[in-house]
Amino acid sequence: MDRYRWKLLRERHGRCGSLLRLVRDVLVDVVVGIRTKACLSGSVVTTPCEVLLLHSAPKSMALQRKNILIDSLRKRGHHLAEAALRSPSDACALRMLLAPPQSVPLRYLVYAAHAQWLVMTYQPKVLINERNGSLHAPFLRLALAARGARLLHLAHAATLESSRRLAMNDFDYYGVFGRSSLVALQERTLRFGESTVVLVGSYLADETYDLPPADPALQTLLILGVGPDREKEPGYQRTYQMLCNWAGQHPHYRVLFKRHPRSKAQFWSDAALQFTNIELLDIKCSLAQALAQSSVVVNIMSNAGIEAGLAGRPVIHVNAGSDVDVFSHSLFFGPQVRNEQALSRQLQMLEQDYQGQVAQARRFADYHLVHGSQGLAKTTQLVENLLRGEDPRRDFETIRLPAVG
Repeated sequence: MDRYRWKLLRERHGRCGSLLRLVRDVLVDVVVGIRTKACLSGSVVTTPCEVLLLHSAPKSMALQRKNILIDSLRKRGHHLAEAALRSPSDACALRMLLAPPQSVPLRYLVYAAHAQWLVMTYQPKVLINERNGSLHAPFLRLALAARGARLLHLAHAATLESSRRLAMNDFDYYGVFGRSSLVALQERTLRFGESTVVLVGSYLADETYDLPPADPALQTLLILGVGPDREKEPGYQRTYQMLCNWAGQHPHYRVLFKRHPRSKAQFWSDAALQFTNIELLDIKCSLAQALAQSSVVVNIMSNAGIEAGLAGRPVIHVNAGSDVDVFSHSLFFGPQVRNEQALSRQLQMLEQDYQGQVAQARRFADYHLVHGSQGLAKTTQLVENLLRGEDPRRDFETIRLPAVG
């Protein structure tokens, strides 16, 4: 674990900078470890379940983005409980800590003790984890293995970005969207632990995305917003402003904006007041409902662009920043759009061959997703297989993903 964290630091910093940061982190971890020892619980109140869905944080749990999967499993008669992974400080304050049976260095005690508390409290047969890069993962896996249970890490997005969090790979099973995600994981130069990757598709994809083709005469653009962290960056702000300017110059186009679940969308709220053809969709409007109203989708940097392809909506990649096109839009939809003139040209070309672009959109979805709109059903099946102790290789394509680096 120390070596892994050192290598993560070296990916971004020089040797001296990495050493200083590592020393700082170790000192903080030791202090937290001392506090953890003082806050260990002697016992827990058990609330056993079959499946524990472990959200990355309490605020993530509140967004209810996994309700579609929760409902699917409960309708199949499975006892599913939800919990949120706690930060070291919160775990200590709330005494969500139980001494692990194995010896653990003081600097990692809080992760092991919180993992032990979760497993002993809920006693699941399968734990579904969603937190990328969590140092809790190896300890969750150990605590579950002692009970004959399994850790399933379920990707909530395509694993295409260069995020350092994707270097964590210590799971029993790693459910990913499709082959592009697998290849991106295989090409990483640093992976901690080993897992069995399962090509399962997206649990967010169900039959609601089997939409009839749109009428190109609808002339309705759906813009997929980025997360609140990205919205603060200059490149994304330029992109938003460029799209707003274009909408103001093309009043015959209806422009819908679908916000990221965590975004307040203040820019587009103001834009909707300025231009009558811009509409900020209600936060309760689902992606499938938004796609049903649109004829063309503008994707800046969102996994929702994959679902747009699944629904047969042509996609235009618009980004005025310097980001790498991790979704490979250019292989299917032409070059990245960086200004208003290029957006108009791309739209004109798209409308001249709308059905051809619909076909490309479906190919785009196939490139990133296995099982298409059956992703939710296949994810449910995978969880049920694990509950029965069955090897996923019987029903899914699986690949061993070893540690590297």
